[in-house]
Amino acid sequence: MASSSAQDLREFHRIRFPLSERPTFVFESQSFAVIDVSARGVRYAAPGLPPPNPGDHIAGLLRFRRGAPIKIEGNVVRVQGDHIALHLRKEIPFSILIAEQRYLHARYPMWS
Repeated sequence: MASSSAQDLREFHRIRFPLSERPTFVFESQSFAVIDVSARGVRYAAPGLPPPNPGDHIAGLLRFRRGAPIKIEGNVVRVQGDHIALHLRKEIPFSILIAEQRYLHARYPMWS
């Protein structure tokens, strides 16, 4: 069980997405729902597929529902069930994260 103090140790703020607003992560010709993102991380769901191993390198496109896709690459840092967490080599641009956060706050004021 993760304690709130463990949550406080995260390096970057995470943006969680409602089901209807989830971005997609595309790699190896497959598309996966993104659960949350931060400047240096992405967590996505890959139900029914063999998970990658921690340390594996993964590269693909992150597609938010608004805006252009972003090329991302990183290493698998955690696999929990069908959720895969990546630590990205380069940060997702701050302007994109802020735009997503503002949109979610405006459209779903009780969400975050």
